Amino acid sequence: MASMTEAAMVEQVSKHFDAGRRVQALAGVDLQVGEGEMVVLLGRSGAGKTTLLSLIGGLDRADSGSIHVGGQDVNALRDGDLDRFRQRTIGWAFQTAGLLPLLTALENVWLPLALQGKTEKEAVAEATTVLDAVGLAERADHRAYELSGGEQHRVALARALAKAPLLLLADEPTAQLDSETAREITTLIRKAADSGTAVLFATHDRAVTEFADRVVVIEDGRVRDSA
Repeated sequence: MASMTEAAMVEQVSKHFDAGRRVQALAGVDLQVGEGEMVVLLGRSGAGKTTLLSLIGGLDRADSGSIHVGGQDVNALRDGDLDRFRQRTIGWAFQTAGLLPLLTALENVWLPLALQGKTEKEAVAEATTVLDAVGLAERADHRAYELSGGEQHRVALARALAKAPLLLLADEPTAQLDSETAREITTLIRKAADSGTAVLFATHDRAVTEFADRVVVIEDGRVRDSA
């Protein structure tokens, strides 16, 4: 069950882009994600899913409205504080795994932890634990290019979860996977939520909704709870 404590709160957020004409990407969006809650953001391509996740994750700034994650005012963060927020508070899962192909699965997970200040011993131990959790302990020493597509996505998810983020932002992470592998990845993300990580899972795939605590529909930059 989702906690009543809010991990993320979005209030009246709007965003537009200038692409030869003014394009309203988001219009007065309100959204809350509780600690340990898995919220599925359901919408077609171009509905505003990626834009909303980018704003919540501090990759872009809203034109108006407020975004708070873990009590931090995301719009107010600058420079080093913003970098630390992205590194320590937010985890990302994307359509593509984005691994370094010549590094092993273990190295792809522990090196980001070391860059955050952990000793190599600590980073390797934590990376080993999380790779085991996603079922890849026996593949830890294989280079990324030697792994299947599904295995690469599991490594990428392990990398995101290894830093124990408050909020995991999943942007169509199953879009390029076959149905069986997509279900495996979604199950792992569901387990992360059950362990206390807040999850906002953006997708166009209705099959994902069966894993959700709550489904929010986004259309033309506006959101509503699913009926």
